[in-house]
Amino acid sequence: MHRILLLPLDERPCNYTFPRIMPKADFELIEPPMAYMGLKKRPADRDKLAEWVLREGEGADAVILSLDTLVYGGLIPSRLHSETAEALSARLGLLKALKARRPSCKIYAFQTIMRCPFYSLSDEEPDYYAECGAEIHLYGRYTHKQQLGLLSEEEEKDFPRVKEKIPKAALEDYTARRAVNLEVLFCTLELVKAGVIDSFIVPQDDSAPYGFTSLDQQKVRTRIRELGLLLKVPVYPAADDTGMTMLCRAVNELNGIVPKIYVYYASAKGPFVTPSFEDRSIDATVKNQILAAGCRRVYSLPECDIMLAVNIGSEMMYLASEEQMNAAYQIERSLPEYIDQIKYALSEGKLVAVADVAHPTQNDIELFKLLYEEDLAFRIHAYAGWNTSSNTLGTVICESCLYLCGRDERGNRDFLLHRYFDDVGYCSHTRTWTDINPVPENGCTVFVLDGERGKCVQAAKGELLRYMRENFPKIAEKVEDVDVSSPWNRTFEMEFVLKTKD
Repeated sequence: MHRILLLPLDERPCNYTFPRIMPKADFELIEPPMAYMGLKKRPADRDKLAEWVLREGEGADAVILSLDTLVYGGLIPSRLHSETAEALSARLGLLKALKARRPSCKIYAFQTIMRCPFYSLSDEEPDYYAECGAEIHLYGRYTHKQQLGLLSEEEEKDFPRVKEKIPKAALEDYTARRAVNLEVLFCTLELVKAGVIDSFIVPQDDSAPYGFTSLDQQKVRTRIRELGLLLKVPVYPAADDTGMTMLCRAVNELNGIVPKIYVYYASAKGPFVTPSFEDRSIDATVKNQILAAGCRRVYSLPECDIMLAVNIGSEMMYLASEEQMNAAYQIERSLPEYIDQIKYALSEGKLVAVADVAHPTQNDIELFKLLYEEDLAFRIHAYAGWNTSSNTLGTVICESCLYLCGRDERGNRDFLLHRYFDDVGYCSHTRTWTDINPVPENGCTVFVLDGERGKCVQAAKGELLRYMRENFPKIAEKVEDVDVSSPWNRTFEMEFVLKTKD
């Protein structure tokens, strides 16, 4: 059995738990003790993690490393630190030491380009972002467009207001940290060039066509070209899914397989839609996701191992109006044909992975009801519909490939159940219900609850179980109980531990 070491992006369930509860495929996954990991803005114990990587890595066949965790202590700490590029880059020396100790062990690594949210909120950003985050985002956007000669008259008039709203110290702190992180990323690219890192991904954490993140991406791409790494280092929208993508690649390579994936969209215009929080058409991201996972895209159903069925309309659907939804979903998208294609692929012996990316941060309940009513919920082989489209894509590609490799029926069923309770039951219903009921009733906010297992979380658990039992009884009957907690003490994500029945 292969031994794979994973240092996750942070301690949240999507990064720490999802890879561990995926279907099994002849490998043992080793993760660091949770005590070594951080807690949201509190960095992980980087020294203990470095010791753990060197110690456990000696017996591994593959090592997957989030360099944001290794270098900064986690995704959020990478946005908050005040260290120098020299001090941070020194932590990358561990990779050379690991490679020297075990040359045959492949090192898979990823390191994000720092995001720049469009809203004023300090939940995951520096404290000053609560006061001027929207303006910092606009400053980057306007600066970028001005450089390209694309600044509109309205934007040009608004630029002075934006500059005035941002305290000088805040802008200097923010831009200096971005510059440091970029320098550290350039040091990592040198390790890729030297052959220390075998596979490397640069995920863009929440991106847009213009702004600080896009400007940094251009610098990274320039450096990649200068180093001759164009075919070795993909750069695309992603973050919380990247650990699963690298796990998929490691398993595929250890088993000497290259799964062939055929992509089918629910809407003819779907491939050209730019999803919310991303900077390019979804099809461009799909190509990167498939290749980064160690798979190959094919363009007909007969030649594929897996059909990736992408549910998307004809427009970006974040906070869309009812009229937009009607045009994009009811007119431009055909769910009857989408369901028929899934049935046909299954009848031809193909694995089917459903990527439900029509809505950001939640699934498309209309689609899922059809899957359930047509008795497809446990005939398909992978499903996800959470957060960004890239998060969903990385999840379903990994799940379907691991099932293809290991044929772990029970593990695959249990992971599907997890997605149905999380993506369908919680993200699309219970989270909103919790936000407007127990949260205010208990004097809390959606960002600060009354504890990891407090009254808000217990109320959410009760509503989740009720919703699933009343709406999807054939799914609920397979689950004996669900332990629910909130690792970051907020409603956006919860940890679900399902006790499933045989």
